[in-house]
Amino acid sequence: MNTPFSIKYASAALLCVAIMSSGAPAFAADTQEGISIGQYHVDAASMGSGPYTVIFESGFASDMAVWRRVAPEIAKSAKVFVYSRAGTGKSDPRPEPRTPQRSSMELEQVIDAAQLKPPFILVGHSYGGYLIRLFAARHPDQVAGMVFVDPSAERFDSALKKLDPSRFAQDQRHLAELTPAPFKAEIKLVDDAFAAASRLPAPPLPDVPTVVLTSTMVREKPEFFMHTAPAVALWRSLHEQLFRQFSTGSHIVTAASGHNIQLEEPALVTGAIEQVIAGAANLAKRRAHQLARESVLRSFDQALALLNAQRGDEAGQRVADALRASQFGESDVNLLGYAALGERAQPQIAALVMKFNADRFPESANAHDSYGEVLLALKQPALAKAQFLQAIALATAGGKSVRSMEGYRSNLAKADQALGAAQ
Repeated sequence: MNTPFSIKYASAALLCVAIMSSGAPAFAADTQEGISIGQYHVDAASMGSGPYTVIFESGFASDMAVWRRVAPEIAKSAKVFVYSRAGTGKSDPRPEPRTPQRSSMELEQVIDAAQLKPPFILVGHSYGGYLIRLFAARHPDQVAGMVFVDPSAERFDSALKKLDPSRFAQDQRHLAELTPAPFKAEIKLVDDAFAAASRLPAPPLPDVPTVVLTSTMVREKPEFFMHTAPAVALWRSLHEQLFRQFSTGSHIVTAASGHNIQLEEPALVTGAIEQVIAGAANLAKRRAHQLARESVLRSFDQALALLNAQRGDEAGQRVADALRASQFGESDVNLLGYAALGERAQPQIAALVMKFNADRFPESANAHDSYGEVLLALKQPALAKAQFLQAIALATAGGKSVRSMEGYRSNLAKADQALGAAQ
């Protein structure tokens, strides 16, 4: 449950002060780390290992303890890093004005000091969601995925004001009374930054797997205008706008918890992070496949130049080396062969590719049949017929489907017809 001071958005735009009432350590003692940035201490913890580093950015005035129900679970399969921003938790305050840009730049300092290596999965709650957006806009190549936990929206204030100016003003006064003295100056700076940002296009973000989590809880007797049904609908709409810029991910809506979803429904946040990690891994795999494919296609052009120079053995070796290096399976190699035959108009290269596939997978009826099709296209029906006969023999022994057998026999008939025409 939210404490009385766990207000949903700061200054009607972003207040998410999650005051921790237990006083218990957020994480196991052996995970605690002190990071020094110049003369300042930053409280931090890291745990786990894996190909991705999951960095948690807390909401306004919140320390790293808000992630105590999520980070340890994620650490079972990934490297996790949590920290408290300057002036929160056990981290030293700093004298500089606490603007969003400065806080985001300090995240860069923390990453350097902790020697964290990308790719990063960024997880931000409320105001922390805005901070990870700033980081991702500056370092898109380091970010593999993002999770926004009921993130702040810089246009929420202005939209609320249009809905009901008097109730918006009332919220502002009430929130100002509740804001602890150490954070009053920062609240003003953040509000000013949000007001300025709301008048400008949002900086582009990397199109990475992303989940946006939105609380749509409407209180029975809302103390604040921002907690009423019209305001919550607006909040959801702004989150939907944020999510629409990403091509992969989910926008998950919950009415079962308030603003602090990571404390009230930690499994929801954990699942979102795991989904993003899986999506990032799949995307990385697809990108690696595409890069490997492009490399193989470049080798085809090089091999064609060797063929034109009457250096056939070298051309065959170039193609074979490239296909082995790609670690592609039979199906992918087959597709490359047909690409060479069709769209790339390189039938001689296609023959080298299909020969490689048939030699590498001698028990594959499909590999022999495909090689035969390319040989037939090169007007070598006798060689093609041998491949079709091999395909039929293998298919018969392996119990291939009737449809496959019909295709192989049809190709054999085409080879016989071509042989007959040549006599």
